[in-house]
Amino acid sequence: MRAETGSEKDLDSETKVAETKFDGSRVLIQKVGNDVLLQNKDGIIYTIRLPEVVEAARQLKGDFILDAEAVYLDPNTGEESFTGSQRRCATQFPDPWLRQQFPITMEVFDILMLHGYDLTGQPYWERKGLLKDLLNGSTGTLRYVPYTKDCIAAWNYVRSRGKEGLMLKEFDSRYEQCFPKRSWNWLKIKNWRHEVVDIVGYKPGKNARASFFGSLVLAKDGKYVGCAGSGLNDWELRRLKDIFNSSPVTAKPFDIGEPFTAIKTSLRAEVKFYKITQAGVMRFPVFCRLVE
Repeated sequence: MRAETGSEKDLDSETKVAETKFDGSRVLIQKVGNDVLLQNKDGIIYTIRLPEVVEAARQLKGDFILDAEAVYLDPNTGEESFTGSQRRCATQFPDPWLRQQFPITMEVFDILMLHGYDLTGQPYWERKGLLKDLLNGSTGTLRYVPYTKDCIAAWNYVRSRGKEGLMLKEFDSRYEQCFPKRSWNWLKIKNWRHEVVDIVGYKPGKNARASFFGSLVLAKDGKYVGCAGSGLNDWELRRLKDIFNSSPVTAKPFDIGEPFTAIKTSLRAEVKFYKITQAGVMRFPVFCRLVE
């Protein structure tokens, strides 16, 4: 089940409850007997990559299918760090060093099957009750994700802690196996950050953007902070292309690991993004507007 994009206006809903949205990798945990299978939303098998999750699932009684987010919790902050979960889930073989450096916690938020019974047609609140009972007494690797009816308070908490965002879910909704489509019974509200940055270059365009450019190369205080390709409309693409064509090409101020053209310009842009990575780069930066 995938969520549609919501907004702060949806926080006033009287029929939805709120869960914390986590910054990690979506994983289904399937257990039959003593056999455990882990796979992501694209069907890629994670079983061999996350042995601590397999071990924790085997400790639970019965057969089940759980929906969860694999996260790495930074011991210094107690908050999830996407880099750790990304490295663990992307590594296709058991790596003892990575497991020690980035232990995975599964934030379990839903249950699809229990003891052979299909629960997808049961209401959200009933599934959450069964999930809580199943995880009662489980190890710290599998954690139950609670919900609250006070969506506004939950949003304020997310904003104050700098978390990924919030999930709003219809209290009586069934679990819709609608992938790759999205359901309006689940809404995700992103906790966007905003920043004004310098445009120091552009990456070449492909396909529909072959005659324009692919994305903007961005810097803050002379340091690389990411590339923004989304958020640009046709008028902005044409306007920026004309400015780039009339701007002198200059030496690249830094290496980003892929080709780009550096230009001398005073252009600045407001962008929104999720978080700053440990490397100081914005995750998923989106162009908002030029700052005159």
